[in-house]
Amino acid sequence: MTESHQDIQKILDDEDLLTQVTEKMFNAVDADHSGSIEKRELKTAMRTIARQAGIDLPTDEQVNEALTQLDLDGSGNIDVLEFKELVRQLLEAIKN
Repeated sequence: MTESHQDIQKILDDEDLLTQVTEKMFNAVDADHSGSIEKRELKTAMRTIARQAGIDLPTDEQVNEALTQLDLDGSGNIDVLEFKELVRQLLEAIKN
């Protein structure tokens, strides 16, 4: 396992560390500081992460699907707890 994969695994294995990473990412993504991430902000975040990870950019359909899957309370937006699941999934994808 490469060092970056080990770092990712450390984050995935430590719930407190994952929460810290999630909160930093959430605050960076929540451009209007509303306390929730709208579809537009989610798309920007997913594309930025994909570029940094060197993986294919998500399509609009994938962004819509992510919003649907992550929006557990049906509010149309993603709160920090819902966003944490996206971070977990993205880290798993990068690691693999």
